[in-house]
Amino acid sequence: MRRDFQYYLELWRRTFPRRRKLLWRDTWLRNGYCRDCRYCCGPQDDPTPFPMALLPGQLRPGLDEDFYLLAGDTAYIADRGCKARGDGGCRLTREKRPVACSLFPLVLANGGLYLYKICPAVIFTPLAELSALGRDAAAWLAGFRPAELRHVSLDLPARTLAERYIYLDIAVAYPM
Repeated sequence: MRRDFQYYLELWRRTFPRRRKLLWRDTWLRNGYCRDCRYCCGPQDDPTPFPMALLPGQLRPGLDEDFYLLAGDTAYIADRGCKARGDGGCRLTREKRPVACSLFPLVLANGGLYLYKICPAVIFTPLAELSALGRDAAAWLAGFRPAELRHVSLDLPARTLAERYIYLDIAVAYPM
């Protein structure tokens, strides 16, 4: 059963009494909340898989040791969390992590950038700052080939987007 926004608002207020920094670092978003939150890589309150496509250069033998796999090139997180989550956070190098992990709480869906509503970074960071980070991420994503962008972009129904995400009005163009 999915918990509501109010549940997370109160949880994050208790967990994070002070605002933390978010910084774009060339190819990833350094999220100061992740170390103590780890919700997105931990067991989810929704059993629906959240797919995280891997790029061709990330495919290697032993992927199933690091990820639960929907397909040979797509990892996922659901009620079991992520296999790569360790006591100190993610045990994978940045190069081995899915693009989705490098962007979070930004989410590339349907060719646009969204924010995951219940992430503490989204709750406590001004929207203008999140939008600037989204533009930095979009500039990075512009260097991807169209086929890679299509592969890593989630295809989500409008209802799911409206319920769980905030649209930044930043398109990441790729031919369909």
